[in-house]
Amino acid sequence: MMVALAAVAGLTVLVYNQLDITTGGGDQVVSGDGTTIVPGPGQVEVHGALAAALIAGAVLEPRDVPTPLTITSERGFGNGGELTTVEVDGNPSTIVWDGGRPLTLSSGGALLLDPVDLVLAPAGLQALLGGGNHALVPGTYRLDTPVAVGQEGVATPRDAVTFDAVEGSLLEARGDASVTFAPDAPRRFVGPGKVLLTGTFEITDDDGTRAATSLASEVSAYDLTFTPDGAGGWTVDGVVEQAAVA
Repeated sequence: MMVALAAVAGLTVLVYNQLDITTGGGDQVVSGDGTTIVPGPGQVEVHGALAAALIAGAVLEPRDVPTPLTITSERGFGNGGELTTVEVDGNPSTIVWDGGRPLTLSSGGALLLDPVDLVLAPAGLQALLGGGNHALVPGTYRLDTPVAVGQEGVATPRDAVTFDAVEGSLLEARGDASVTFAPDAPRRFVGPGKVLLTGTFEITDDDGTRAATSLASEVSAYDLTFTPDGAGGWTVDGVVEQAAVA
């Protein structure tokens, strides 16, 4: 867990350094709170309505996703995941979920997301969890999904289970496991990664302010906030380094 936290902290520091985010003097990059965004050299400010989005290596700020929480995955093909270093009935255990049915954490603490890829889906902003080790905040959780609970090499099917997360408890997500953020609250993401956005935007950069319908970058720093528009869609505000616009 400490390795994961250190990696996320490193990503965040890298992004803040690249974007020159400060609390006084110089360029300010503040998304979604009404503060004027002033792009620095090589930076592109974007504001407008989203039609499609793909963001790579996104770090949710803040990282926690509280319960109740639903994670989805198709059955098979290496999908699903495991809850590791947890305790069931006081015993060290691993909980195995093979997808097919949503993994529903109906109560408990929160999931701290590792960097994820983000896409705009019909149901909302979809964070792709596969390949990440996402930490569970210590506490007691209720899982209302059929799973297999392994203790000392023996796995027992259960229709639901209550478990305790401790320091080091993880959701080790596989394949297409994902969580979808419904359009009910702003979501801020930072990172270095690939950014592809389409929609109806106002762009500000070294050349001034103009209209655009797309923004794309390769592995660049970004700080983007997605806000529900009240009609089931999203708007975007933020800054991307070295982005091409059209």
